[in-house]
Amino acid sequence: MELRAYVRACRRRWLWLLLPVLLAAGVAAGLTLSGSPGHRSSMVLYVSSGNADPDSGARRLNSYIALLTGPRVAQAVVDRLGPDVTVEQVQKSLSAQIREGTDLLEIAAVDSDAGRSEQIVTTAASVLVGLARQIGAPADPDAGPATQVSIVQDAVTVEEPVDLARNAGFAAVLGLLIGAAAVAAKEATGRTVADEDDLRRLGLDAVGTISIGGRSRGGHPDQALAEAFRRLRSLLPVLAEQPAPAVPARGRSLLLTGANRKEGTTAVTCGLAIAIAETGARVVLVDANMRTPGIGRYLSLDASPGLAEVLAGTARMPDVLQDSLGGRVTVLPAGEHAPDPGELLASPRLGATVRTLTERYDIVLVDAPALQGVADATVLGQVTDSTLLVVRAGRTRTADVEKSIDLLQRVGARLAGAVLNALPRKLPANGTWHGPAEVSTGADSPDLVFGLDPTQSPRLDDTFVSLPVVGTARGRAKVADSDDEQAPEVPAQRTGADDDADEEQQRSE
Repeated sequence: MELRAYVRACRRRWLWLLLPVLLAAGVAAGLTLSGSPGHRSSMVLYVSSGNADPDSGARRLNSYIALLTGPRVAQAVVDRLGPDVTVEQVQKSLSAQIREGTDLLEIAAVDSDAGRSEQIVTTAASVLVGLARQIGAPADPDAGPATQVSIVQDAVTVEEPVDLARNAGFAAVLGLLIGAAAVAAKEATGRTVADEDDLRRLGLDAVGTISIGGRSRGGHPDQALAEAFRRLRSLLPVLAEQPAPAVPARGRSLLLTGANRKEGTTAVTCGLAIAIAETGARVVLVDANMRTPGIGRYLSLDASPGLAEVLAGTARMPDVLQDSLGGRVTVLPAGEHAPDPGELLASPRLGATVRTLTERYDIVLVDAPALQGVADATVLGQVTDSTLLVVRAGRTRTADVEKSIDLLQRVGARLAGAVLNALPRKLPANGTWHGPAEVSTGADSPDLVFGLDPTQSPRLDDTFVSLPVVGTARGRAKVADSDDEQAPEVPAQRTGADDDADEEQQRSE
């Protein structure tokens, strides 16, 4: 993993770093404060040798240190003190060091009991003196004086201070290392898409990011969200394409789907429809998710016949279309009875329905189920002009995005790019999000109008990008300056029923 990607992962998963640090430091502090205070008893021994070689004296001192901390001295101490201590305890408590530049050897024993620490160090010093006398005697009496070890300072016992800061600090560093390793392991095994750079590395054009976490120029989160959808509208290739002169004027259809469920596809579809409708273009929303319909909840529509009945041949499309948001957006609901959505979508009526909608509307937005699990989205991708993949930031795995891209390419769907959805799972319940946004405790909000009042005309400002005019009969709203007080007039929304009435009148004439 690259360092930059790892740093981004640590920023996203900062709790993974903080929690181990706090936990380790807390455990270390608790153990330190709850443990018995230690007592350290120390003695000083003097090692004398008739050999004038300094290297020989240093080696002899190191040899005595090895003897003192070894099992032989520890076993001798246990034999003298009795079963109250073990060889392992004695070896763990005993330590020795040479005072620099001298022949003095300082030995110490640490134990929770002051008396026992003094007994251990005194007994160990006595055993070491005896061993030195045995192994230090020269084989040749004429070789010089024997090595002698003598006690120059009796045992001194002090209470060791509790170093809470040191123990907690070491534990915190250990917790940080554990957290960093956990982040690296998580990124390596289950990496998710976090930002637009991750989408580009997967070969997808990042069309935009939808989030309510930022603030707009006016200081309201609803305006920031609305501008994000306007930016998405202006960057979508399918909305910027101009029809060829020889091709009859028709609208364009865009399929919105995600790799998995709960990617926020329905929320993005509704928000994009509102942003496009602000330009005066005629927009129709098709709820093709007949398994779990969601557009009706977002736009507060009553359950009624829709796409399922149209595909089954039991209803005409003009009869099931509904106006929403004061006539800005037309909705083709999912329908009431869809026992087998897969079979309905396989009907030849699906392609004819989409063609009819593109002939009557400028933009057809199709909300589809997730690509993984059912084949509905792949079927819809074959009858729509392009597909926009919705990816939830920090949740959708890169492997699932790659599978989705491969699946769309295999069925011949045209991929327009991907939008990164950073919306929370639960949207604010109020339609206008002025002031601090409060998260609803219920399900996804049905009033996803992003600060727009459905009873009034949409107000346009200089941040809007108008759509190209498709055909002569299709109107476009004017782009007004932000200083204007008068909202521009928006052409009345026409439905399929109005078009049928016009056709009947032309035939009668």
